Parts: sequence; C-alpha cells; structure tokens
Amino acid sequence: MNEKDHNKIASVQGAIDTENKYIYMRKREGKKHQEWDLIYQKDWIEEPGKGEMNTDFGFRVDKDFYIVSSLGSGRYIDYVTRNLVIKTQNGRASQKWYFHQQTRTIRGRSTNQSIDIHNSGKSNHL
Repeated sequence: MNEKDHNKIASVQGAIDTENKYIYMRKREGKKHQEWDLIYQKDWIEEPGKGEMNTDFGFRVDKDFYIVSSLGSGRYIDYVTRNLVIKTQNGRASQKWYFHQQTRTIRGRSTNQSIDIHNSGKSNHL
C-alpha cells in the first residue's frame, strides 16, 4: 500500500443521503458523507473481559455497535448482498457490527465477516 492509499476513508456514494447508497473508499475530504458515529448497543458497565476496551484500536471487544452516517438522516451502514450501503435504522443484525480482537477487524454480526476493501485494498469498494 503506498502513502496515498492511507488518506482514504469510508464515504457515502455521491455524498447523497438516500436509502441503499453504497459505501466506498475515497480520498479524505473532511465532509459529512465521510463522518461516522459508533453507537454501542448497551453501555459498558462490566469489569474487563468480553466488552473490554481495546485502547490501541478504540473499540470494545465483541460488543455490538452501529455505524451511523453524519449525513442529515443518520442512516446506518447495512450489509446487503455483499455490499455496504446506508439504510434507515431497522433493528436487523445486518446493521450490527463488533470489534473482533483476534483479527483486529470490524465484523458484521449477521455474517461474522470482516469489512474488507476489495482487490486486497487496491479498490474503492468495501
């Protein structure tokens, strides 16, 4: 991966806040269509273990969270037929994500698969 690849960030296709817009890797522009909030399903109040904060990555281990677009409607990243899109919150497992400590990746709760950039990181598609 060369230096210019490190400035890419997950972006909503066309910066348009509508259902089923694809999520792509694009050059960082610092705009709303590239901003995301993580919302944990439940607040963490337990002792360390499952749900422990991984301070190197900033995630709680194996705790469900949602990834929410900062665009006006606050749509959630959803997994639809091998693609990531933004959709209105619907409570389905396809919108739940978690941090997998062993692989240090974000995985979908519905598929148990990691978010991946196609073509070994050489594509814009997630």
